Amino acid sequence: MITLHFTNTDGKAHSLQVEENPTSSLMELLVEHHMDIAAVCGGIAGCGTCHIQVQKGLEKLHSPEDDEVFMLDTLPNYTPQSRLSCQLPLTQALDGMEFLIKGDGA
Repeated sequence: MITLHFTNTDGKAHSLQVEENPTSSLMELLVEHHMDIAAVCGGIAGCGTCHIQVQKGLEKLHSPEDDEVFMLDTLPNYTPQSRLSCQLPLTQALDGMEFLIKGDGA
């Protein structure tokens, strides 16, 4: 089981417990649970609408690939803690992490 903690765009905190599923992304989980993620491009790192900021646990993540870095650089509120949730598989590495949902890249 993976436990994830989120703060939505309205400031409301949520926690989810899910099974590990490396073929699914964090973005898909957020969409499924009606969090503030538009996921316009469907998960190909092409739009930034699944932008999140890692509040706790960034060191547990793999480094972003070039496509993700390029997209993140275009976002107005990009920080060193920014990631695209579509690029994060639901693996044990995410367990206990805390995320701030940025959603539309704003």
